[in-house]
Amino acid sequence: MTGSSSRIGSWHLLQLVCGVLLVLLLCKKFTGQAGHFYPSLYRSPELKKVLPPVEARGPQDPVMERMEKARQRVNSVKLLCWVMTGSDTINTKGRAVLETWGSQCNKLLFMTSVNDKTQLPGTVALPGVGEGREGLAGKSKEAWRYVYKHFRSDYDWFYKCDDDTYTVVENLKLMVSGLQMAKPYYLGFPLHKKVEWLSGGAGYILSGASLSLLEQQMSSPSNCMESGVKAVGGTSEDQLISHCLRRANVLITSSLDAHGKNRFLPLTPELHLLKGAMAKTEYKWILDVYSDRRSKQIEGSECCSDLAISFHYITADAQRTLHYLVHRLHVFGSWLSDLELPEIKTTLAS
Repeated sequence: MTGSSSRIGSWHLLQLVCGVLLVLLLCKKFTGQAGHFYPSLYRSPELKKVLPPVEARGPQDPVMERMEKARQRVNSVKLLCWVMTGSDTINTKGRAVLETWGSQCNKLLFMTSVNDKTQLPGTVALPGVGEGREGLAGKSKEAWRYVYKHFRSDYDWFYKCDDDTYTVVENLKLMVSGLQMAKPYYLGFPLHKKVEWLSGGAGYILSGASLSLLEQQMSSPSNCMESGVKAVGGTSEDQLISHCLRRANVLITSSLDAHGKNRFLPLTPELHLLKGAMAKTEYKWILDVYSDRRSKQIEGSECCSDLAISFHYITADAQRTLHYLVHRLHVFGSWLSDLELPEIKTTLAS
């Protein structure tokens, strides 16, 4: 949401190439020679969580039947997504979210502070909060309280990100489809500097139970956001939210995939995929404070899960480019189109 994205603009062509390569790798994983769908799909540790056990295969291997059961389980996840935005970016970056991945959320909200009729459907003008980085903590607090007040009983999972975050919602739903929303979960990209927190830009997700516990802390006379400023040594909204959840004994759950690779990524694809690229930018500090040491690495060819969920600092144009690469580009001979989840009808706030 800052001017940082302009400094990454020169990477757009490289980002396009990286996106194509990622799609090609996915195609290779799920297809074999002559375009046949290989049963190696069942060896994926991620899909084992949602696919029934493999039975003895006859002449007609019921692959699609098994995938349909997986779709049904993933599609049963009721997900609310709220996007941190502002009056200066809602009609550019926010609109790009609405026109791309946002349509896959069951509920999509844009949290800002200005009630402007030109803004997008789903916009919530939060009272008493400011714009700019100095207003993010207050805006986040009021946004979470708004979500709790109006939607806590309607959805199972609650996802927050910025308007320059690209999210693969289907992969997000896959990750949480094997978890119980009645238990306190808090998942994202972990960082540690004095205390541990999850990156707000990479996006993080709360279960229904965690949302209720967060509301209890925020409504308590001992304001967790105010006390958190001293505890975390700053006013960063993602650090303060982590502080409130920690006070409620909601601990960070690892979101690494079965191969120890990250699903939530706080930077653009190329800064993660290209070894050494991150160290040449203002984001090199992430290399020092990334806290999940079970991960193999956060840069280079092994940085990112094949079922990655999010990338950050994505411009409006890059949102649309990535969306095409992820959802529309197919390779002849593959059956990727058969693996797509059904379209989800999104409801927007009036």
